[in-house]
Amino acid sequence: MKYIKITGYILMFLIFSIDTAFGQNILWKEIANGIWKASVGEPENISLLKAAGIKPKTDAIQKLPKATFPFSKEKIGTKIIDGKTYLRFPLTRNEQIYGFGLNFKTVHQRGRIMQLHVDHYGGSDNGRTHAPVPFYVSSKGYGVLIDAARYITVYAGTAIRVDADDPPVLRDRNTDKQWQAQPYSDAIEILVPAKGTDIYIYGGNKPMEAVQRYNLYNGGGCLPPKWGLGFTQRVPTLYSQDDILKEAAEFEEHNFPLDFIGVEPGWQSMAYPCTFEWDENRFPNPKKFNEQLLKKGIRTNLWLNPYVSPKGSLYPKVKNLSGSHTVWNGIIPDLTLKKIRDIFKEHFIKNHLNIGVSGYKIDEVDGFDSWIWPDVATFPSGISGEQMRQIYGLLIQDMTAKWFKELNQRTYGLIRASNAGASAMPYVIYNDYYSHRDFITALINSSFIGVLWTPEVMASKSAEEWVRRMQSVCFSPMAMLNAWADGTKPWSFPEVEKAVRDVASLRMELLPYIYTTFSQYHFKGLPPFRAMNLVNGFSFDQKTT
Repeated sequence: MKYIKITGYILMFLIFSIDTAFGQNILWKEIANGIWKASVGEPENISLLKAAGIKPKTDAIQKLPKATFPFSKEKIGTKIIDGKTYLRFPLTRNEQIYGFGLNFKTVHQRGRIMQLHVDHYGGSDNGRTHAPVPFYVSSKGYGVLIDAARYITVYAGTAIRVDADDPPVLRDRNTDKQWQAQPYSDAIEILVPAKGTDIYIYGGNKPMEAVQRYNLYNGGGCLPPKWGLGFTQRVPTLYSQDDILKEAAEFEEHNFPLDFIGVEPGWQSMAYPCTFEWDENRFPNPKKFNEQLLKKGIRTNLWLNPYVSPKGSLYPKVKNLSGSHTVWNGIIPDLTLKKIRDIFKEHFIKNHLNIGVSGYKIDEVDGFDSWIWPDVATFPSGISGEQMRQIYGLLIQDMTAKWFKELNQRTYGLIRASNAGASAMPYVIYNDYYSHRDFITALINSSFIGVLWTPEVMASKSAEEWVRRMQSVCFSPMAMLNAWADGTKPWSFPEVEKAVRDVASLRMELLPYIYTTFSQYHFKGLPPFRAMNLVNGFSFDQKTT
């Protein structure tokens, strides 16, 4: 009996050693043409793709060229140690890496270390951003997604293993001028703070095919209503319905297009936290207000954040279905619960959609840490504060988009946080960070990760800057002027009013073409605004000029 017992201990030790020291033998299954999935350890019940509620376009994926698994499966390393998942994917020399979230300063991600964490962008490409999508694309034509709703740490070709297949050259700093502080690394290593995760690999003969597969597996890109691709102006916070109607008339007087108008927090009886109920003084007749605008061909888009005010009628209905902490004294509804989604649906359809509201601007679901719920927060569903931070933007996009779809309407709105699986969501990301150069970089990077981004216009120091910013936004997913803080108008710089009107008019003239690119996004997975790195003929030779 002692011999059997000791043998059992030895067997258990061997199993544990294989799991932690030598990695797992994972099974890769081709789930669609050129898309493979594998599970490592014990994936959690909630993930990014589950939160997004994706519905893959398998027929469209089938039409793409055949693809082979991009590298030797034996080169993929996996371990589970101390309740965390360690992953390793091979890199070759001169291979370039793109993606890993909505970055604002960098396009090439090889050689960088990031922790992918939903947050308000703080000026550094460290992984904390509005859409920290754990998906990367290689210049060799494949993509990799880690489907975990966790703060994922990425070493994108920075860490060098003792047993590296292609180790860097050993150099003497004393005598060798080619010595580098960061030597060459032949792997991407990723740490997931969970006992397991699902991994997806998207094959392709070129990077665009991998991106297409990723987008199509997420349901294909969103196809906005045509009015959503026109021009939009967001009005100052406390504008009343009369103020907004006057603003619309001013656009007509200046012969400037206006397809939908953004109504900021003042439409509510209380904001920060929100009641989601019309303020009776500023908006005494919201139904008539929406009807008057619609007669002019102008839609309305309402600002909100999801934190429920104690003064609102929804508060007693959702209090026991919300998180343990508050944001600006408002409770945080647990949107994974069907009951709470049903309560919100009834209220919003009755008070907004049924009287003509066409969409939402969903604010403050990203960060900062000092504003939003802490990681120690708990939720009735059992989802942790960390997980909820990573998926909340996805949940509210999915919930609100379904309301319009059920009414056979299309919507197009704004969101402050998103993540993997959002390709089909009819929402565009925005923020308050206001570097024009970095806004353009974000527009480039959005095409790698299946999200949309607008370099919104708010203010400028000169007439020339005003024109340049208007030019940029008019060639983006949403042509938006955001005047919530200062009442800026397109004609605020009279000396360039004509130039601004011309670029807005060009946007309107190009609508058939822009709409066509979005249809390609929807049916073929082709990003409507694309980095040159995804275009046929782009050279990945870093020496090419």
